[in-house]
Amino acid sequence: MPELILSTVGTSLLTNYVNKQSDRELKSLFITTANMVEKELSPYQKDVIDRVVAEVAEVLESAGFEEMRQLCAELNGLLGYYGRDIYSGDFGRDHHVLVATDTYQGHAAARLLAEHLKRLGFNSVELMVPPRLSTRDCSSFTLGINEVVRWCEETLPGYRQSRYRIIFNLVGGFKSLQGYMNTLGMFYADEIIYIFEAPTADLIRIPRLPVVMDEIPVLREKAVLFALMENGYIAGKEEIRGIPEIYLESDEQGGYTLSTWGLLIWKRNKQKILGGELLAFPSLAYERSFEKDFQAITDSARRADIQTTLAKVSLLYRENGLAGLRRDGGLLYEDYQNEKDPAGKKIGHFRINLQWRVSCVPDGGILRLRHVGPHSVNDNP
Repeated sequence: MPELILSTVGTSLLTNYVNKQSDRELKSLFITTANMVEKELSPYQKDVIDRVVAEVAEVLESAGFEEMRQLCAELNGLLGYYGRDIYSGDFGRDHHVLVATDTYQGHAAARLLAEHLKRLGFNSVELMVPPRLSTRDCSSFTLGINEVVRWCEETLPGYRQSRYRIIFNLVGGFKSLQGYMNTLGMFYADEIIYIFEAPTADLIRIPRLPVVMDEIPVLREKAVLFALMENGYIAGKEEIRGIPEIYLESDEQGGYTLSTWGLLIWKRNKQKILGGELLAFPSLAYERSFEKDFQAITDSARRADIQTTLAKVSLLYRENGLAGLRRDGGLLYEDYQNEKDPAGKKIGHFRINLQWRVSCVPDGGILRLRHVGPHSVNDNP
């Protein structure tokens, strides 16, 4: 059975090498620039980091099995998992995902590791660098983690359906990231691996736990708000009344967004909730023809896809009108040529996916939805 192995990646591949050098200035530079992105580095700092990266690449290329295990935590975990069978070439179908921080050092360490895994015979290696994921501050870290949650929910079920075994290798990476990934692993991984910090370096293997996430009543009660917050809406204090604090993150201005756990819980339940009755989203009005089209759809997954898009359209139209819909590369809003409603207003349309469309008419601060369906909507918008 092929495996998808997700590894959290820190910078130990670089810092372990630096710490062995008797150069205090070099160590200080790596500490100072740990959370910096490329544009924040001075030319001197970037040159020093690049020099170390090149030196580590040479060390990696000539390292034997035991030396590789000592070079960084990530390789220690992977080699502890595969053992010397890693040289057998029997793992060509395995897919490796390296989750790195959005920093210059994080990118560099992950690239070095990816290149080395390919040299070891793993042809399928993917770098995942969630935007702003770093330990610079809580806000950046939370936004980055939310992208990881989104990726897990949208990607890993497909691999499981394709009969991949999913492993979370959490030996490396920053401790703050490991804590979140451990919880995500309870939901998405077949096995989580760590390693003892002892000379024996024995692998700790935690099998999948029977974790079930039941639907929570507040998700249905606040379905519209959850759907909007998934798309970046910042809610006020009155709006979030009744929602458990653990599902929310607050900002300095008193606004609220979904926390990592709020996003995870919503994503786990939204198909069932949005696959039901038509919800009333702000700035959207449904013509009777649209309601009839929607009621005729018996596929709950189709209904959920439509309402997921309506939440996005609602937020974009409310904030930026038609300009917001036109700028979105997924919606691809356009006006029909020579098509107007009985009041003489232009009829436009946006897409749900490659096949399905929604026709609509802007009416001041309200977007009136006329029809939803396959391409045939274009014949009678």
